[in-house]
Amino acid sequence: MKESLDFKPGDLVKVYVKITEGDKTRLTPFQGVVLQIKGSGAGKTFTVRKVSAGIGVERIFPLNSPSIAKIEVKRRGKVRRAKLTYLRTKRAKKIKGAEPVPQSSEKKEEIPSEKEEKTEGSGGP
Repeated sequence: MKESLDFKPGDLVKVYVKITEGDKTRLTPFQGVVLQIKGSGAGKTFTVRKVSAGIGVERIFPLNSPSIAKIEVKRRGKVRRAKLTYLRTKRAKKIKGAEPVPQSSEKKEEIPSEKEEKTEGSGGP
């Protein structure tokens, strides 16, 4: 049994699930946003939601399931709710507002505006 969770609701996680087909076993990733964590002890579950081909897909995973190989946290989310069920009705653009702004050390190159380009070209003969 896991001692503590390393993810919270709002985090983007990738869950690797073991799938057995015949005598072969393979890992299938399921990447999405954690909507909620329910229960306690051995019965603790978490819900992950992703949008695949324009259709929302939710999957409920038991935390202590032997079919889960590993859970990777891809991005931390900053939310003020424990249950994010309201994200089911939101579009992707609105959901991105709830995600933190990436911290990048690179400066963005300034793109000259259209007015500056027109004034430079109009000084010809």
